[in-house]
Amino acid sequence: MQARTSKKSVASRRLMMALAMSLALPAAAADTRGTGELAPRLLPRKGLHDLRADVAIPRVVVKFHEGTHVRVRDGRLSQFAAERSAREGNQLTARGLSAFQVQSDVDALVRLAGDEPRALGMDRLFKAEERLLDARRSEGELRGGQELADLNLYVELPMRAGTTFADVQALVARLDALPSVETAYAEPVTEPAALTGPTTAAPFSFSAVGNLQGSQGYLGAAPNGVEALYAWTVAGGTAAGVNIVDVEGAWRTTHEDLPAFFHMGGTQFNDPAWRNHGTAVMGEMVGRNNGVGVTGIAHGASPGFEAIGAQSAASAIANAAVAAGPGNVVLIELHRQGPADATPCTCNFGQCNYIAMEYWQAEFDAISQATLNGTSVVEAAGNGSVNMDDPAYGGLFNRDTRDSGAIVVAAGSANGRVPMCWTNFGGRPDVNGWGENVVSTGYGDLYNGGTEDSWYTGTFSGTSSASPIVTGTVAVIQGALRGHGRFPLSPLALRDVLSSTGSAQAADARRIGNRPNLRAALTRLNLF
Repeated sequence: MQARTSKKSVASRRLMMALAMSLALPAAAADTRGTGELAPRLLPRKGLHDLRADVAIPRVVVKFHEGTHVRVRDGRLSQFAAERSAREGNQLTARGLSAFQVQSDVDALVRLAGDEPRALGMDRLFKAEERLLDARRSEGELRGGQELADLNLYVELPMRAGTTFADVQALVARLDALPSVETAYAEPVTEPAALTGPTTAAPFSFSAVGNLQGSQGYLGAAPNGVEALYAWTVAGGTAAGVNIVDVEGAWRTTHEDLPAFFHMGGTQFNDPAWRNHGTAVMGEMVGRNNGVGVTGIAHGASPGFEAIGAQSAASAIANAAVAAGPGNVVLIELHRQGPADATPCTCNFGQCNYIAMEYWQAEFDAISQATLNGTSVVEAAGNGSVNMDDPAYGGLFNRDTRDSGAIVVAAGSANGRVPMCWTNFGGRPDVNGWGENVVSTGYGDLYNGGTEDSWYTGTFSGTSSASPIVTGTVAVIQGALRGHGRFPLSPLALRDVLSSTGSAQAADARRIGNRPNLRAALTRLNLF
């Protein structure tokens, strides 16, 4: 990576931003007052992403350099030099680029894409309107004093089904070598960050599901639980008034134990595995407190979703953040196969080397835009058994040089907080949640009476089961602040409170962070 600031200055800037936003002041006031300058983005290193030859690739992603003002409009890629601002002109000059060079590179990309038989055209990677993305960028930079990526500079080349990394490796190298291109890479298939889901079993002998709250150990006392039962006794502690938007593939929105959804974006997959996964995630967070079935940690919150069935995960993250709004929460329940590291994979072999989504630049930029606009993002660390500090990942999980602002969640055992065999670990995870034996909605292995609307599970697992637990605690803290007439915390301040007040993980060389402790967090914030 091309580090442009010292570790000390980056850490100081993050602290200043967190303090400023937690006091409901623009972080820019703390970060850039008297300078008028934004802290620069860290440019991605070209040629970094090396995958196994047989990894499936649904799209190739290309981002042009800041200042080029390249856009895909009406299906055509063009340089709109007349629209280039003074800032963009300066950025172009700083990169040693000219309008002639940019046009030459645009033409080369169009030619290379046209010559690639597996490519299915060209489109904008981020589906939101250009003006909305521009406004979000400007607002985030004002709040955070940090340069954000122009998401309109991202282009996707969708690939035919069956395309592998070996098929597109040469194309990606040629695209990445173009001077006007900031980065080009092959994007692997996006999957839910769960272990293989439980199979639907025969229902219990009773004709209707009972109250399962007593089986939801993660609601209970620290150190193994997150103290949700205590938090519900605090004003605002059910997360009333807080929005949670889940980013993944599908949900059973009509499930008997889920509330109405305030936002339903994107196109869902018509797939029972995706649907049960999303349903289980929602039950942990917002299962209704009605004496039947499960009770969500943040059952007072309003749920929403942004589906990835017809858009990239990066696009879905950006749209979810808009829907959630400042002071609210986005959950990313996804992971992808990344490069192989030196850590042996001794279990969950089907997901070896699956890693957190922010490894890929488009997702990182989308998360950064969300968090600098005041929306907390909770992100599954992934189930790939990897050390996220391994050199194979190029320092992309090193928060001292590259910090998206997200809360990254690893998985620990239900009792003892021992790292699960397959969880990712290292310096990047902030906290851990239950990675096993989670009782929630969906699947039907615990109870499957009638239709999917009354299915429940007792075996939900993975960083997928851990991350909703953490998301619920984030929503509860913001709700309690609201309930006490106070402003929400910034994403960075909230991340610090959650990690620093949590219950320590078991002694282990694999660092997965503390487990959230709502009693301790609310006490730290003087919320009783």
